Amino acid sequence: MTTESQRPEEACARAAHVVVSTSAWVHRCAKRMLELDPELDPLAAMHTVDDLATSARWRSMLPEAVAERLYAAEPGEATPSFATRPMPHA
Repeated sequence: MTTESQRPEEACARAAHVVVSTSAWVHRCAKRMLELDPELDPLAAMHTVDDLATSARWRSMLPEAVAERLYAAEPGEATPSFATRPMPHA
């Protein structure tokens, strides 16, 4: 097994993509969701993103990329909207 040292510029580039604070990650993801779906209620966006932030899979991605992935439509499909999704009861 070989161990390659990481070059400083690679480490900096990788660190630039890490969002350390969960609250910052949630804010950025919800902000992007609202840009993609202006009819979405901000509270609904926050609830959706709060749930996503608990998953290591989603949390390891850039928040804007997560929002864009949520709104990615397959060819021939309508763009999904969370604005029409029923809100869970507390």
